[in-house]
Amino acid sequence: METDTSKIGQKIKRYRLINDIRQEDMAEKMGVSRATLINYEKGHTAINIDVLNTLKKNYPDFKSVEGENTKPRILIDNTIDFKVLFNVLIEKKFYIFLTSIFFIVLGTSSSFLFTKYYKAEISLYPAKKDLMQGFGQFQSLAANFGMNSTKNDQNFNIPDVVKSRLIATKVVKEKWLRENGQYINLIDLWKLNEKNWLALSNDSPLDSTLIIEKAVKKFSSHINVSEDRISGLIKISTTFQDPLISSNIANFIGSQVELYIQRENSAQSKKEKKFISERLFIVKSELEKAEVNLKIFKERNRGYDESPELFMIFSQLNREVEVKKEVYLTLQQQLELARIEEVKQSPILHVLDYAVPPTRKSSPNRIAFLVLSGIFGFLLSSIKTIFKY
Repeated sequence: METDTSKIGQKIKRYRLINDIRQEDMAEKMGVSRATLINYEKGHTAINIDVLNTLKKNYPDFKSVEGENTKPRILIDNTIDFKVLFNVLIEKKFYIFLTSIFFIVLGTSSSFLFTKYYKAEISLYPAKKDLMQGFGQFQSLAANFGMNSTKNDQNFNIPDVVKSRLIATKVVKEKWLRENGQYINLIDLWKLNEKNWLALSNDSPLDSTLIIEKAVKKFSSHINVSEDRISGLIKISTTFQDPLISSNIANFIGSQVELYIQRENSAQSKKEKKFISERLFIVKSELEKAEVNLKIFKERNRGYDESPELFMIFSQLNREVEVKKEVYLTLQQQLELARIEEVKQSPILHVLDYAVPPTRKSSPNRIAFLVLSGIFGFLLSSIKTIFKY
């Protein structure tokens, strides 16, 4: 029994090319010579049924007739037939499983090549905004005089302060204790002072300013700050190669933020106190001068109340004294409030939880490497299987 020579020869050739089979290998399994196989593919020689059966036996997925070559389609009218897709993947499950295992082993092994990092975190909680708390009676008394107590209207954006160049420069220049008991700064830790082997000249000295600039920029990528807008809780996290360095830097940043805010508030209080003191001295001099003028007028004009013109002058001088007196009293009270504010120095932030040296690394996450590698291997092998189908 023989079939159409040309069509079967074309199918043999197409099957061989799709599956990347050499002519020598296929001819050997068919029990014919390479030249005979070439003639089969070109349609010059009729294929005996025995040879065709041998071909099907060695290559079970080879179909010789049209009916046999019809396979269910995965995509029909832009719609995926998931049943066919599932069956195709199940048929190649062993290949997909081995590929996934290979990528899992490869991905997990590659995670050991990455540098270990440790994450530490400090939590800060804002203090009450009423900086004059505890001086309630004094505030009530001031309110009775028509005065408002001094308020700290300075609002600090803590994330901006944490990531400021001022703090970053201090951290970079500071020496930090490592787990091995040695002290090291971040420039040496990151080896920024070592010359690059790609540099054209190794004789030129390294610019210290440029090194610090690089360290400051690199430092910003190793810290993170988050603020809860509802509760006001602030968390500062640091990530470094050494767990002790990571926790120490986190606590250092927290203390620097507190110090900066207190210093700014203190400077504002001192500035207000200085201004009020200067104004109080000037107003006191003006009040004394106005009182002297009023006294002299009264001594020279005993019957001023009988003369409309003299009484008008008296009223002007007396009004000036009263106005200066009110201004003087107001400034004196404001000065007392400024002094209290300067002495009190209430903290803006409280440390809720200090950073402690982490016992486990934060990265690389080998479980994530394992899962992602497995997913990648599964997807890659599945896509290859589908396209090959």
